[in-house]
Amino acid sequence: MDISIITPVYHGNKYINSYLKSILKASDKILNNVEVILVNDSPEVKIEYDENLASKIKFRIIENKNNMGIHKSRVAGVREAKGKYILFLDQDDEITENALVTQLDIIQNGADIVLGNGIYEDGKKLNKIFANKFSQNFSVKKLPYLLARNFIISPGQCLIKKESIPEYWLNNIMQVNGADDYLLWLLMFNNNAKIECNYNVIYIHKYTGENVSLNNEKMYKSQLDLIQVLEKNEEYKKRDLKKLKRAINYKHDYKNHFFVETLKNLDIFIYNVCYKILWNGYTIKSK
Repeated sequence: MDISIITPVYHGNKYINSYLKSILKASDKILNNVEVILVNDSPEVKIEYDENLASKIKFRIIENKNNMGIHKSRVAGVREAKGKYILFLDQDDEITENALVTQLDIIQNGADIVLGNGIYEDGKKLNKIFANKFSQNFSVKKLPYLLARNFIISPGQCLIKKESIPEYWLNNIMQVNGADDYLLWLLMFNNNAKIECNYNVIYIHKYTGENVSLNNEKMYKSQLDLIQVLEKNEEYKKRDLKKLKRAINYKHDYKNHFFVETLKNLDIFIYNVCYKILWNGYTIKSK
């Protein structure tokens, strides 16, 4: 088995058939080497789907005993996955027809992660996540994640070697939804993971109005949870953790105390100004 596609489902029956159609189109040339694992995180609601669609692909459902959150649901999928590579998709995401083939071609050359380009719907228009190769190449370096933000809009952009997923991420579950993928990238950077780019558009982030990433306060709380998880990791570089904590708190607090907070975090301010001048990709905006 080459690829395991893992998707937590929470009251998501309205998305499932479109999701399956998208995967079937992308799996056409490698259908026998792809499996789909849905993790039902709303077990009070039975997952409903077109059985004809599901019968065309290796497909199974994991039932959580109760609502466990997105991080633990993803981990449950990884524990059951038979594929050498993992693709985390959200229930409302879609992938393009060439997604799996092109991602697989690149990762088989020895990468731990392949980051693809994509389209982001924001409710008004379609936006290319990375406008050019410079922006995408910028997004596979560690420092921007410490001083600016998470540049991977969704893990659906990434094919990940299963054996490269850190055990710490699998065994230390975040309690607040939103930043578990950010935690995964930080831990993989800490392990010196090799990240390659796929410049093809392989992913579509659908706008539903329910995306946690669009809510600044919810994401900030999740990032604070991320910090608490990293503080318990003796192998995570302390200097990187210090930078990350300052950046997260500065970007949350500076609007109310701009001059004071900026003077205390001048290096972070300068880095973010430079990043905004040079960056040429889509940036998530809060509602």
